[in-house]
Amino acid sequence: MTTELSDTTQTADRIAHLTDQLAALPHLRPDPRTDALFSDLVHTVLAAPEGQARDILAHEEISRRRAAVRDLSARGETALEHAWAERIVAAPDPGSTLTSFPYLDNYQRLTALEVGLLTSSGGTPAAVAVVGCGPLPLSTLGYAGALGCPVVGLDRDLAAVVLARQVGDRVGPPDVRFEQADAADADLTGYDAVVLAALVGETPSAKAGILRRMAGAMRPGALLLARSARGLRTLLYPPVDVGAMPGFEVLEVVHPTDDVINSVVVARRLP
Repeated sequence: MTTELSDTTQTADRIAHLTDQLAALPHLRPDPRTDALFSDLVHTVLAAPEGQARDILAHEEISRRRAAVRDLSARGETALEHAWAERIVAAPDPGSTLTSFPYLDNYQRLTALEVGLLTSSGGTPAAVAVVGCGPLPLSTLGYAGALGCPVVGLDRDLAAVVLARQVGDRVGPPDVRFEQADAADADLTGYDAVVLAALVGETPSAKAGILRRMAGAMRPGALLLARSARGLRTLLYPPVDVGAMPGFEVLEVVHPTDDVINSVVVARRLP
């Protein structure tokens, strides 16, 4: 067995082992054990050489666990955001509590990347919608702070919207609001730019269906920033199929190579 094949097998076995450990936990709320397992999983995914991604994804142990890895990652991220949103809302000093959120820098760097892509593609928008803002709406707040325009965070989960509003009241800039709406039927005609969060659409096919419906809900010329993933990072987030985006012209696809996991697809709604 060559060294590369050995490394591929070791990485696949490690991911499979971590997946099984996470699946056996009684809950995915933040605690030292849960946090350590998720941290190890993310590190293992990010540390794998890009050239080995295809073989790792095709490995039998990974192939039969792929849906489970993505489901655990999504549920774990949601539980993490809920817990930290509640912590920030209850804190005497919410700003200081926010700065201790372990992934704050990742959110800030991804949002900064997207703001740069957005302004270089269409200038500063008059209004932005973030679809799938979640209970800890760091991207929504980041857009509002960077662009100085009205930003709305949308989420289908009412509990997430309630928490997002409370977080926004404690640490958010002006001109931010949060509303309950499903990506499948939200009216997006009032926005120059729409951001589609990474967890909206559990699979590539589900995400493609959401994008088709969003095309009909956005006005011509509006920009779309859809968070995606590539390579082994697709274990954690479903990718966007840029070949299945009718109604959009894809302008750019950016794949970070650092520990910012998500790729970004920039597209314009066609007339």
